[in-house]
Amino acid sequence: MLLSPADRLLLLNFDDGRYRGWCTVGGGVEDGESLIDAARRELLEETGHAQADIGPVVWRRRHDMIVAGEERRLVEHYFLVRTAHEDLSNQGWTEEERRVVKAMRWWSVEEIAASEEPIFPGGLAGHLARLLNGDLPAEPLSIGE
Repeated sequence: MLLSPADRLLLLNFDDGRYRGWCTVGGGVEDGESLIDAARRELLEETGHAQADIGPVVWRRRHDMIVAGEERRLVEHYFLVRTAHEDLSNQGWTEEERRVVKAMRWWSVEEIAASEEPIFPGGLAGHLARLLNGDLPAEPLSIGE
């Protein structure tokens, strides 16, 4: 979860023909890659941010979905990440990301809470508000199946 100095969260708008909505930045872990290394790589590829303060994993979520035509069980780890600016780049996007991602936008907690668009994970505004109020969990919280 990439947060700007103004405590705004970056969300990507996606539509792959099956699923659509807004979600946090992220992606898969490659063979032999640690979670933190995957977070750094995905952050650079999807946003252009090479310098960011990558904090702890604060949430975990498991869910099933179809990815590239295959049913998969995903286990998501949400790092709390802070950046010094809101500049973005899509230069590192894959062809798939260029096809599926329709926009990137910085959102306040209030904008997330007021939105009628699908935003993933569910309950994001409440979870994020607690973090921004300093309620950091000692261990990652499960935020859904």
